[in-house]
Amino acid sequence: MVKGNRRLFSWSEVERLPELERLELVLKALPDEELLSALEQRRGRGRDDYPIRAMWRALIAGMVFQHVSVESLLRELRRNPALLDVCGFDPMGPRRRPKRTGGLGPKEVPRGEGVASTWNFSRFLSSVARLEEERGLIAGMTGRLWRKIRRGFGYRIHL
Repeated sequence: MVKGNRRLFSWSEVERLPELERLELVLKALPDEELLSALEQRRGRGRDDYPIRAMWRALIAGMVFQHVSVESLLRELRRNPALLDVCGFDPMGPRRRPKRTGGLGPKEVPRGEGVASTWNFSRFLSSVARLEEERGLIAGMTGRLWRKIRRGFGYRIHL
């Protein structure tokens, strides 16, 4: 769309950005706070080996980078520390409590890698799907994006 001689938006400029910058643009644009808060509330005080926000960002990264499977996305996260960082995973992995070893005191437990397993990701996706069925928060998010786009371009659309 051109206003006078000035472009308001150029897709070619977005395409020239490095992949991680494009991902960051998407992450900043998503009105996902209500969804993330609901997921965090649902988790409550349960295990937090892989933070909700990191898992969500990884899911969005998988869509932005067009991964064909969860396994493909997880392989990319394991090989790409910059993506791991943008998503918000701890590269050292989840912190685990020390195990007790009889009367000898706590034994240090090694930390795992910072990327969730396929099982962890599958459980996360199930939580997102259940929440969507119950509350429609993703559908609401797309509605908010659409309204933002209409306002940004000055459209007055009455449906």
